[in-house]
Amino acid sequence: MNALPQEAETLVARIEALLDQAEALLAHGGSDEAAYALRETGRRYLPDTLNVYLDVPPARRDATAATMLVEQLRLLERATAQRLAALSESAETALAANGAFLTERFGAADSLPAAPEHIDLANVPPTTLVRRAFERMEAETGGQTAALLDVAARRLSEIFPALVQVHRSGFLGRGPVDALALDVPRDTDMLRYSLARSAYGGIDATVTRFLRGIKNRTVTADIGDWTRGLIEDLGAYAEHERGAREALTRLFQEQA
Repeated sequence: MNALPQEAETLVARIEALLDQAEALLAHGGSDEAAYALRETGRRYLPDTLNVYLDVPPARRDATAATMLVEQLRLLERATAQRLAALSESAETALAANGAFLTERFGAADSLPAAPEHIDLANVPPTTLVRRAFERMEAETGGQTAALLDVAARRLSEIFPALVQVHRSGFLGRGPVDALALDVPRDTDMLRYSLARSAYGGIDATVTRFLRGIKNRTVTADIGDWTRGLIEDLGAYAEHERGAREALTRLFQEQA
């Protein structure tokens, strides 16, 4: 970034901020043109644009080269903002449609009896408690991808200390969290759910399967699919781990 013109650095920061806003929407899926363009902007379009400029020898990065870079970044910024608006509108439409479906299926809220004020936590499935924990983490991040690793490392270490491994950058590992892994045992194998900060500020999610302690294979996952799989496996784990169940219950009570 230090090799970029000042205006280009500003544009890159604005594009990355737009992509951060899109991250939460993309985590819930989306396969239309807007979602595809946003994913590709973070994965390919923005990095490729910067690399093409940085491939120009420093002695030849004159005003003309800087102008071309800025114009290309302005185009990317406008395209990213337009795709984000389209994705947001699609999410709002889906929310309204879901509300209409629920009303049709169950009737209007004021036509139904009130729910009990107190919930017997002993009867709440562990998977539900895990899902609430992840909802709290998402709220704490404020939709900012950059905050995800730090929040997840802190919360998951509190609830599942036996499963979590955290790697921090900086001197003596005192910097921000740059990688997180959870080793979740299952009946016949073990899955390692990993998150790592990417070179451009995003988050890479992978799942590695171990059979009898031997690494079998690793797959890259969409963050939404990664989260859903982890919630299910942690829920199953908490079924028979009293400490994890108690930690989840305390968190549920804090949110009530």
